[in-house]
Amino acid sequence: MGDEVRDNEMIERTEPKFISFAAGDVCQGVLTAIEKVSVKGKPGVRYTVARTDGTDVCFIGTQVLNRRLRAEDRGHRIEIVCTGEDENVKRGENCMKTFVVSVSKNRVADVPVISDESAVLEITDSDIPF
Repeated sequence: MGDEVRDNEMIERTEPKFISFAAGDVCQGVLTAIEKVSVKGKPGVRYTVARTDGTDVCFIGTQVLNRRLRAEDRGHRIEIVCTGEDENVKRGENCMKTFVVSVSKNRVADVPVISDESAVLEITDSDIPF
């Protein structure tokens, strides 16, 4: 049997780790998924990025990120740098975070297109570790 791949070998599949951004944080990798989600009962967008170390991370889009990342960016290398907060734009006690978003000119990976983009994934406080 040696090097043969066994059909019954199992590999655990886990959810990507949720990340949040603070000033100076950087997220780099290949954008693999963009999903509609419900965050505390409100519509939102969840992005999943495959990092070069083999791990997947995901984050909830902000107005800035949702404008700068597009469905056609799936399969492209991206880099998101959180540059800080704009204290002139506030919702409650939270200031709007500012970002530099870069997307590779060409696709670097084949990413399957999700056929049912109308599906909404419910995200609750217990899913978000911040």
